[in-house]
Amino acid sequence: MNHNNGYKFMAATAFMFLLPFLILARHFIGGNRELEKKDALASMELRTRTVANIAADLLTLNYNISGFSESAEFIGSSREARKKKLDSRIKENPSIYSEFSILDASGKETLKTGPAASKDLKDYSKTEFFKEAASGGEASGAVEYGEYTPPALVLVAPLVRSRGAKAEGFLLARMSLAYIGEIARLLGRNSSGDLGFIDAGGQLISDSLGRSIISPGIKAPEEVLRAVDAAVYKGMTDLKSEGALKGRRYLVSVANISGTRWWVFEVADASQSFRSGGFWAARVILIGVLLILIFSFITYKLALLWLKAAE
Repeated sequence: MNHNNGYKFMAATAFMFLLPFLILARHFIGGNRELEKKDALASMELRTRTVANIAADLLTLNYNISGFSESAEFIGSSREARKKKLDSRIKENPSIYSEFSILDASGKETLKTGPAASKDLKDYSKTEFFKEAASGGEASGAVEYGEYTPPALVLVAPLVRSRGAKAEGFLLARMSLAYIGEIARLLGRNSSGDLGFIDAGGQLISDSLGRSIISPGIKAPEEVLRAVDAAVYKGMTDLKSEGALKGRRYLVSVANISGTRWWVFEVADASQSFRSGGFWAARVILIGVLLILIFSFITYKLALLWLKAAE
């Protein structure tokens, strides 16, 4: 057997084994990729649910003003006594509470206190959150976005001595959402993409990539808004999915923060690798190709040996 025929023999042997091997390898890589996506979505779902529960507990613990708005003692207090009690709450937690106001039945301020409070009394009667609080008899709020300060939650609650009683006015609180931003920053470290919070209007309260800091009050990514709309339409409190937008595939998970119309989201590019499995799969395939080439050479040598022995 001449050298040219020997090379042809090795090439043919390698091709016969490489072709089915590479076909199977392609399916192997594709299957591994799908497993990566499923694992990534499961992790994202768990993370958004956990963050939503943490945020709900934090809001209940530190952003609840029902202790004042439903207190007959506070409602029956004098103007100065109310101001003193509200000042005391601000001093207890100045990192959250920045301003308190007492509104009359029409929504106009009659009293305000806090280090950041202006002297001018405002009229909130035309704001949506006041209208909701006045008509629904329950607390209602909205997020305020400032250029150089963290977003603030403005919450209005009716002053009622007992449930079902007529409101004797309203209590307004302005509270910093810096803690919410810190949660997004810390827990977003484990995210493969962007993790954050959006308000009822679809605006970014905070996110781990810092876009909410650069452009306060910007809309959340379109893929996140789509997922939230789908969850609301289906009556679900959380949802995870894979989708495509403008030629790019993405993974997204959203979870509602209990007691609010806010959502936690996590979104990531579906084309990236989410675990080291892709590297190991590629290494296995590469080793398989090398072994086929080596055994093709060994086969050629054995063929030469046996053919010579047969002669």
